[in-house]
Amino acid sequence: VDRARSWVGRAEYVWGACSPGAFDCSGFVSHCLTGGYSRLGSTSTFMNWPRVSDPQPGDVAVNYGHCGIYIGGGQMIHAATEGVGVIQGPVQAGMIYVRY
Repeated sequence: VDRARSWVGRAEYVWGACSPGAFDCSGFVSHCLTGGYSRLGSTSTFMNWPRVSDPQPGDVAVNYGHCGIYIGGGQMIHAATEGVGVIQGPVQAGMIYVRY
């Protein structure tokens, strides 16, 4: 969660990116979970991780189109879209929670 917070307002959204200051959503989640700049997978990969019914900060909020790091209180930090970058906001409707 601390790693995710450190990028809020400081990284842009770039499709396919997983590099310092530029991420897409799955690249951002991968970086937050490992501290590195290599991908753990895509949103489809994350959808197959173990689901949790009691999400904790640091879990992944995901659907087939987007993902982010759950921080508690119905909020997540995510690489939103081009021109927006990394932000904090509500978990999107229909997302499930998975654990790395």
